[in-house]
Amino acid sequence: MFIYLLHSEKLLMRAWLIDADYVTEDGNAVIRLWCKNEQGVFVAFDREFKPYFYALKEEGVIAEDLLQIKCHTKNGIISPERVEELRLRYLGREVEVFKIFVKHPQHVPKIRVEVAKYCEIREADIPFVYRYLIDRNLACMDGIVFDGEEAGFKAYHLREIRRDEKQDYPDLKVMAFDCEMLTDFGMPDAEKDPIIVIAVKCGKYEEIINGDNEDELIRRFIELINELDPGIIIGYNQDKFDWPYIKRRAEKLKIKLNIGRDGSELTIKGGRPRIAGRLNIDLYDIAMRTIDVKIKKLENIADFLGRKVEIADIEAKDIYKHWKKGNREKVISYARQDVLHTYFIAEELLPMYYELSRMVRIPLDDLTRSGRGKQVDLFLLSEAYSIQEIAPNPAEYAQRYEGAFVLEPARGLHENVICLDFASMYPSIMISYNISPDTLGDCEDCYIAPEVGHRFRKHPDGFFKRILQMLIQRRREIKKRMKGFEYDSSEYRLLNIKQATLKVLTNSFYGYTGWNMARWYCRECAEATTAWGRHFIKTSARIAEEMGFRVLYGDTDSIFVKKDNLEFEDLEKEVKKLIKRLSEELPVQIEIEDYYRTTFFVEKKRYAGLTTDGRLVVKGLEVRRGDWCELAKRVQRKVIKIILEEKNPEKAADYIREVVNNIKNGKIPIQEYIIYKGLTRRPEKYESVQAHVKAAKKAERKGFVYPIGSKIGFVVTKGTGNIGDRAFPSDLIDEFDGESFVDIDGHRYRLDKDYYIENQVLPSVLRILERFEYNEGQLKGVEQRTLDSFW
Repeated sequence: MFIYLLHSEKLLMRAWLIDADYVTEDGNAVIRLWCKNEQGVFVAFDREFKPYFYALKEEGVIAEDLLQIKCHTKNGIISPERVEELRLRYLGREVEVFKIFVKHPQHVPKIRVEVAKYCEIREADIPFVYRYLIDRNLACMDGIVFDGEEAGFKAYHLREIRRDEKQDYPDLKVMAFDCEMLTDFGMPDAEKDPIIVIAVKCGKYEEIINGDNEDELIRRFIELINELDPGIIIGYNQDKFDWPYIKRRAEKLKIKLNIGRDGSELTIKGGRPRIAGRLNIDLYDIAMRTIDVKIKKLENIADFLGRKVEIADIEAKDIYKHWKKGNREKVISYARQDVLHTYFIAEELLPMYYELSRMVRIPLDDLTRSGRGKQVDLFLLSEAYSIQEIAPNPAEYAQRYEGAFVLEPARGLHENVICLDFASMYPSIMISYNISPDTLGDCEDCYIAPEVGHRFRKHPDGFFKRILQMLIQRRREIKKRMKGFEYDSSEYRLLNIKQATLKVLTNSFYGYTGWNMARWYCRECAEATTAWGRHFIKTSARIAEEMGFRVLYGDTDSIFVKKDNLEFEDLEKEVKKLIKRLSEELPVQIEIEDYYRTTFFVEKKRYAGLTTDGRLVVKGLEVRRGDWCELAKRVQRKVIKIILEEKNPEKAADYIREVVNNIKNGKIPIQEYIIYKGLTRRPEKYESVQAHVKAAKKAERKGFVYPIGSKIGFVVTKGTGNIGDRAFPSDLIDEFDGESFVDIDGHRYRLDKDYYIENQVLPSVLRILERFEYNEGQLKGVEQRTLDSFW
């Protein structure tokens, strides 16, 4: 959109800022902003912004000293271009600093080493593009208005630019893709195994590129990307697998992967694929950090998000067989299922990351590869710049501190229980007691943390307090606006994404202060926050007991209470009285989180409950872990359901005895015995060789080469040695008769059923049933007796 302003005589352009990077021209770094408006995508260049960093001014050091610095590089001698002297703030106090400008971002590392011989360095590790976005008050996935002049086709040279804050998000084309390779055995090898299918979905458009002519297939994929012109390309584990594989196959065929919007090829540096002008999002990165599913296969994530489709009736290992036999439709269906899962997962996960990208400012694909601590760090950098505050350097180490207080859980099965939640307890504590690195200190007018004694000035408001109040206030305003829209309206969904993102960021502050790489790392802040948290829980439990409640359990920011002989309607009235008193004595908002019809507590941080609306809530039990076989997890889920829904521990014990008998009698399928564990590095890089690593090595000897990030499946066989020695990779299993299996070479192995009974099934349920006075012998069907019983 172009706007001609008569008074200013400027031709302004309004657009969305999608991505930012930089290129080098004549030795200078030039910022590129990838933008989108109604006319399409274009690029804007800013050639005026220079890289810089700060140094705290030391007595006797002058700017001329720093300008004389010379560093030798393979391309010649480099020096600072200019030095400015400024008065800024550092941890709340005014300081004198040098602002040191250099010609290119790659000059910073060498020059800062020399400057460090004179002064303490600050903010020398901020990526050049991030520095630009912060200083210009711009944010990716938000609007911009700029004045510029044409610099070629769909290109502009910037003169002025400012942020144009939007309420919605840019309408970006999202393209999902998934590849299938033809290998007769094991994992495909990019040196010899061709790509036979690339499935693509972009909006309503779908195409399954397939065939035996790999050259045509890859060229069509490149052509399709440039025709569809997606702003975002998504895959699942494509950073470590699909893109490197496609790139290698293209190199062998002498095909250029020119899929960048500037005509450039896809590049891979440090394991990170980059496509100029397009955001490359690996959903596996997001799933690893945010999805509470241990085995993060594509279909598992889709199922967790309620977007699973089932149109394929073969597995990955069957692709070669069906392709060679001419059953290619089955392979095509398999590929289509994968690309649909990828696309549907993106629909669920990306909107929150659009908002986070806007808040943190950085490009979306960078954001999805950063952890929560890094996101808070970047957000704080922007806030600090806005108040002329210099950021500290990242912490080099972190000290341990005492965490939350946990009340010992009550034994047995409990009915009519209410869980009280201290809403945003840690942010509330940090605000109430002005906990911030810049308020820490010894003074008379201070808040003093219980137990640990750290003191925080009451005035003025600290850096963290101001930011947290701002975030909470923005969230309140959004939630208030949400009440004006229907639950299923697009306006409501958009606002809900915004408030959820604000909540995530707000609740991350406490953990950030104790993060070992935080710029504003402060052990005392983290320690004081948890100390006040423990004080809140202990005080709440005491008050509840004074009011006649029984406190069944308490942990971090919640307590479970009940009153005997009260139905829910009466219990709720009593709980509201308790909330009123707690709110009067503690500076925190308290809400009813859940009503439990039945619940039981196994130990600290491990419990399960059935809510009045029929939801099964499980916290901290093995059913949620991935280093247990599916049988153990299924059995535990069933035991939990029997106890909570039928209130019958004896029936649960009978069920366990039945399962044990089924194992002994060979009635359990092999799939339920498989244990999965992730491969975080190459097998040969492990110092301690665990069972899944030994299984991976055995598979590799048969041609199965697992990429880093794979989930290795294995079963435990009879024999000598430890579990690792007897771990057999599930990918090599061919037939199973309930007692033993045959591998792909025809060798037979016996399953170690005793291992699964003693080390999988029974341990997964004993922790629960022990709370109801059952022991291992009883669950096996053998009553254990004491010596006295024999007299």
